[in-house]
Amino acid sequence: MGAKPSTTAIIPHMAVSAAHQNLRTLCLIRLIPFGGQLLSAAYLYRFTDIDLPWVALAMLLVLFAAVIVTTWWRSNKPSPISEGEFFAHLIVDVLIFSLLLYHTGGATNPFVSYYLVPVIIAAITLPRSLTLVTGLLCLAAYSGLLFWHIPVPDLEPVSADGHLMHQADTLNIHVVGMWLNFAVSAVLIIVFVTRMAESVRAREQALIQQKAAEKERQLEDEQLLAVATLAASATHDLGTPLNTVRLIADDWWQMAVTETNREYLEDMQTIASQVERCQQTLKKLTETARNLSTQQWTQSSARHYFTELVDRWLLMRPDVVADVDIDSAADDRPVRFHPSLSASIHNILNNAADASPSSVTISIHWDASQAVIEVRDQGAGIAPEHLASRSGMQLSDKPAGLGLGLFLSRAILSRHGGSIDIEPQPSGGTLAIIRLPLWNSDEGIEQP
Repeated sequence: MGAKPSTTAIIPHMAVSAAHQNLRTLCLIRLIPFGGQLLSAAYLYRFTDIDLPWVALAMLLVLFAAVIVTTWWRSNKPSPISEGEFFAHLIVDVLIFSLLLYHTGGATNPFVSYYLVPVIIAAITLPRSLTLVTGLLCLAAYSGLLFWHIPVPDLEPVSADGHLMHQADTLNIHVVGMWLNFAVSAVLIIVFVTRMAESVRAREQALIQQKAAEKERQLEDEQLLAVATLAASATHDLGTPLNTVRLIADDWWQMAVTETNREYLEDMQTIASQVERCQQTLKKLTETARNLSTQQWTQSSARHYFTELVDRWLLMRPDVVADVDIDSAADDRPVRFHPSLSASIHNILNNAADASPSSVTISIHWDASQAVIEVRDQGAGIAPEHLASRSGMQLSDKPAGLGLGLFLSRAILSRHGGSIDIEPQPSGGTLAIIRLPLWNSDEGIEQP
């Protein structure tokens, strides 16, 4: 509301912030006491013989009009409106209104109840501390007007015998009751209205954060869809060339076996094995995409799932020296995991293996609610600017890398309630901490 400096973008025809809108509303509210005082003064001056300090009242009304115009002009300026500035506008209202009441009967003026309006506005738009200051100032002004004001005979209390009471005797039950009613009302507003306003602001802030998270999720989904489309296209486009390379490699391997080119036999076997690996990867990609579309989940025990996950990765990376520690003391509870999670974890393991194939440490442990996988390498680490990028696409530190792997892993983990934190280590290398929620066969599974 009219509290913190606004960060709302200013565009042509003014998409105003809440603070600017509150200031405009305050201007409209000011028209009520201004118009009431102006009409009352005009009526009394024209149709009654009541003697009031007309010059002082006219000057105060001109000042009040100038304040309204100035405030309206300020509400159209693009600069932010702080809590302190909005509070100052309310204090100006209280001071001008107090001066008007001083010259028109003080606490006996029927408009004195308007003091509640600044308190209500403060309770809705300002924090509790500034609302309390506003309430105390209004109460002090009201109390002072009980004793110090220019009396208006027609507003002064009348004694039982019909005679006007002197100013010192005007604290009759009616006037004191009005003051007490104001004090109680102000306390209720400060305590309860402020609390309700804070609750509304908290819900609004939570809604804003939820919308921001949904927008980020939507953007992430769009990026995932784009990458998935490219992956499907790449799977189709690479299938035929790989089959061709495989056929040629088989022919060369047969030639190396049957003819005198046996020195090329090992190279041919390497080419054939690498082509086979590429084909298996493409097949796995196709199967994963099919599972993603059908939402099939893998059901297993926790220890079996993580053991198979690591063993399968070690078979794909025989060049890696890994120290694996899977918690043997944890309960071997039944779990379910989405098939895309294993590919995401393998990608993190591959990053560690690429960074330091001779030293990768894998530690896996879990409890009743989540599993934690810690992957530590002794490589050069990730550049700070890449480490700071927590979302969206980012460049890879590897010479031929595009950074898609870490982005996809983070996105897929997030979609299924998990997370990944990348931490540089003081001794060198990088620590990746993966957290996964555990869904067992007896629990509902949260679908994305």
